[in-house]
Amino acid sequence: MCLTSQALFFFLSLLPQERVDVSPDRITVRAELRDAIWLAKGEEWCTTAPQIDAAIRLKQGEAL
Repeated sequence: MCLTSQALFFFLSLLPQERVDVSPDRITVRAELRDAIWLAKGEEWCTTAPQIDAAIRLKQGEAL
């Protein structure tokens, strides 16, 4: 999933600052279950967090 810088920074402004670590090319959002890492990709910021979460949920479903 990718967002424009403006959309990502709007989203981040809604979070408690202690959950967000910012560097020039990486933003880490510390979430309850696992961190979401956003990487700068040109004009956008991208994360694979949704795909990772979906893969984990699918794997857990297979165990049932």
